[in-house]
Amino acid sequence: MNQHNIIIKGRCLSGIDGALRISPFSKLDLYLYEDSKKPVKIPVDIAEIMVKNHFVSIGRIKTISVVEHLFSALYGLALFNIRIDFLGNEIPFFDGSSYAFVKKLKKIPHSFPIIVNPKKKIVIKEENSFIIYEPSAHKRLIIEMELKHPYIKSQSISFNLSRENYITEIAPARTFIFTEDSDPRLKNLPAYGFAITRSNVYSKEVLRFADEAVRHKVLDLLGDLYFLKGWLAGRIYACNTSHRLNLKFLKMLESTLKS
Repeated sequence: MNQHNIIIKGRCLSGIDGALRISPFSKLDLYLYEDSKKPVKIPVDIAEIMVKNHFVSIGRIKTISVVEHLFSALYGLALFNIRIDFLGNEIPFFDGSSYAFVKKLKKIPHSFPIIVNPKKKIVIKEENSFIIYEPSAHKRLIIEMELKHPYIKSQSISFNLSRENYITEIAPARTFIFTEDSDPRLKNLPAYGFAITRSNVYSKEVLRFADEAVRHKVLDLLGDLYFLKGWLAGRIYACNTSHRLNLKFLKMLESTLKS
């Protein structure tokens, strides 16, 4: 086996054990193995991405679920020339961040990624959420992200994408929910993520950042951008994003690049 082949195993959100193999390759290819049969190729196409119940899946005929944190790690590490063999229909969830993936994947050799640089401003808004993209002459991505909610008032972060910044500033940020103190799930906290109520933060460990919630929003956005197959250049201003809004933004980016 190639020394750079990476096997990742872990418990999935559904409670089953999941596994995948990632190998250096000439381009991005995805395959799903089911019951040791011949692998099914999953199209690398934005049209194959779906959002359901706040989680991201890929593949409309054969589907792999909960891919967002894996794809975020791959995006942050600039790993676009790889083959992924999914050894089941769901991705391990680990602690609800992308850091467990990063620790494994940073061993894979990488090259400087293709820079995706749209020339038009993009604005997408829904109620109290928005994403605004502005082109830039610089070959880097800067994200100005804000998260507003009555339970936290406001968290904001300015993030300049690089492998190093992603690994230290974004990858450890875990998923979270806003809920009430009466939520029965808080009596038996899972090993992943954290919960924010009006009066408290519930977590099995100390928060990794004071603004961990908004950092996870950046993590999710980067994962949803993975099918650009390169690093987006420019500046993003965003507030109260969701996977559904991110996917709309991704489709608008794709349309702009083709026009």
